[in-house]
This record gives sequence, structure tokens and C-alpha cells, in this order.
Amino acid sequence: MRKNIPILAEATGGRSGRLGEGRPLSVLVVGDSAAAGVGVETQEDALSGCLTRILAQKYCVDWSLVAKSGNTTEDLIETLQGRPFQADSLSVDSSEASFLDDYSPQDKNIDGNSLNDNGGPDIDVVLVSLGVNDLLSPIRESHWIAQQVRLITLLKSKFAAKHILMTAVPPMHCFPALPQPLRWFLGLRASEFNRKLVSLIELESECELVIIPLMPIASDMASDGFHPGADVYRLWGGTAAKAIEKRIELQ
Repeated sequence: MRKNIPILAEATGGRSGRLGEGRPLSVLVVGDSAAAGVGVETQEDALSGCLTRILAQKYCVDWSLVAKSGNTTEDLIETLQGRPFQADSLSVDSSEASFLDDYSPQDKNIDGNSLNDNGGPDIDVVLVSLGVNDLLSPIRESHWIAQQVRLITLLKSKFAAKHILMTAVPPMHCFPALPQPLRWFLGLRASEFNRKLVSLIELESECELVIIPLMPIASDMASDGFHPGADVYRLWGGTAAKAIEKRIELQ
């Protein structure tokens, strides 16, 4: 399967920015190839672009993207633990970059965003895209859930994340690139991962599950038959934006 599926590049374009007017809202998108926008040409058409464009209709959105093709949950945890977030990671002008670690917890960054006690920027919302690469590995569901707990704890402790949206593992039994019976087996495995993820999120008031309301067909997917196409990214971004707006307005 890995030999036959074409390797597509991550979407091009900036991975941080600011857009919109209104109430300030800091957003961090993290994850794997889907978060990185594999399947479309630019970040504007990828998850981060679709999400922030909608949110910018109501908020002044400072956003940043931390994602890489092939990322498992463990990979992302290691990246976030060691990542020297830059002061411009939630702003537009990269010329003003400076490591946040140079500041004390009492300082603010160049844009006036507060730093939390662990030296990282306070993040209002984190949108997570993970699971497919874990699912394709031999990891047990219980071990994967333990990793989700570690990730959630890290996002809350290092970045003071107020809202964490975990995207459900996609319906892999619909992926046209996967041959049978592998497609059927991975679909069952995805359902079990999601069942355990739902149980975890019920215990975490900061968390919410995002389910893309679509059982994709071949025309919805990228040319590799494995990654989202532009329409899926728009639907995903819109679904997540609605969940974020609802949570923000209720706080």
C-alpha cells in the first residue's frame, strides 16, 4: 500500500498569521499530513486557511500551524515539548521573530500576548488532527489513548490551552486508496480508536470531538485517494469553526 500510494507534498504558504477584526482569538492547529494540508496546493485551501478564514469574520485571529506528514501522536508530543515557539508564531511579520524562551514568564511578547508560567504563549483554541499514522502502526488502542492524555496535558500545561478540539479518526473504510480487506480492517480499527477517544473527551471539560459530517467518496479525496480534497477541508474547517464559536461564546 505504501509503495503504491503517490506521495503528495504538504500545502505551500505561511504557517502563521493574523487576520480579521474584533475580539482577539489565538488558534493553534497541530497534527499530521492532513493538518499540513496534503491534498491541496496552498494553506489557504487547507485546514488552517479554511478554519481561520471563517473565524476571522467575528474575531481577530492569531494563528499558527505545527504539522508534518507522517506525524504520530508521539512525534507531535516530542515536537511540542522541544519547540522554541517564536514571538511571531501567532503574528504575521516574521522579521520580528524572537524566541519566547528569552522572556521571563512575567513578560509579554512583541504583540502583547501573555506568556504562561511555562514560557509558552497562551492559546485559546487548539485543533488537533492525529490518528491515521498511529492507526497504521501496531500501537494498541489503550496505548494510543494514554498518548492522547499526555498530549492534552501538555497543551494545557505548556500553552494554557482553554479549548482543545480533537478531530475524530477519519472513516478509513471509505478511503479508495486502501485495498480490501485492509480497508475494512482499518475502518474497524478507526471506529475503536474513536470509541475510546469519545470516552476520554467526556472526562475532559476543555476538550471536544470534531467529526467531519461526511462519508467521503473518491471525488472528495485528493488525487492519492488517501488525503482530503479541497471540499473536505472546507467542511472540516467550517465544522471546527462552528464548534469553536459556540465554546467561545459560552465561556
